[in-house]
Amino acid sequence: MLWLLICVGSSPLSVVVHTSSRVGLPAVLPCSVASHLESNHKPHIQWQTIRDSVFERMGQEQFQGEAYRDRADVPQELLVKGNCSLFLQDVRFSDAGIYESYLVVGGLSIKKRIFIQSVHLAVIDHKDIKSVQTGAELILDLHTPQAEQVIFQNSNETDWAVLWEKDAVINKRGYLKKRDKILILSNVAARSAGTYKVLDSEGLALSTVKVTVTEPVLPKETETLQLKSALGEASMNMPALSLITLFLTFHLMLQTN
Repeated sequence: MLWLLICVGSSPLSVVVHTSSRVGLPAVLPCSVASHLESNHKPHIQWQTIRDSVFERMGQEQFQGEAYRDRADVPQELLVKGNCSLFLQDVRFSDAGIYESYLVVGGLSIKKRIFIQSVHLAVIDHKDIKSVQTGAELILDLHTPQAEQVIFQNSNETDWAVLWEKDAVINKRGYLKKRDKILILSNVAARSAGTYKVLDSEGLALSTVKVTVTEPVLPKETETLQLKSALGEASMNMPALSLITLFLTFHLMLQTN
């Protein structure tokens, strides 16, 4: 059966809603259609971008655009209450842009689309700063299955080295181990300081982490023991007057601590 679809309304830029999400995380594009709902009526909702169909639902029936396969949904339990928000999982940089939502109403032969609103989605990369002690572990978050490669630039160098690639481990800077969505670099050394980037298949940076490496800070008790040991060894070859002076100096140091 043929049916006629009529579009009602438009998407003026003045009503664009802005939202953002970091790459790899979920995003919710807000939408409300409560004022248009009729009793005992299954809402028929459509989401699209300028170029692609994103998601469509009417009751149990649904459609997902190819680029949004297994990532897009308007939950039915929310839609029947008038909430037509679009839920996106594992957001990608390519998801950024303007989305439009429509309510489809009408009979079997003539249907019309009522424009609801436009939502602009911005997708942001991850940035972090870490400080790690020598000998400890450096944990790098991959954030998403989109991660394809990790590259590293030493603080004193200009070249980038590949540390990790999906399905293959390249061991150039110590022992690197993958666990779930993280990479673990064991036995961090001074040469581990620098910038780490997690890249997707397009070479875009999903995350950038700047790492500094510090020496472990000794507890005061350890410092005191080391100082006593050093004083004990030094006192073996010192005259009595020097020992008294050294003892008074050590006593004053303990009082100041």
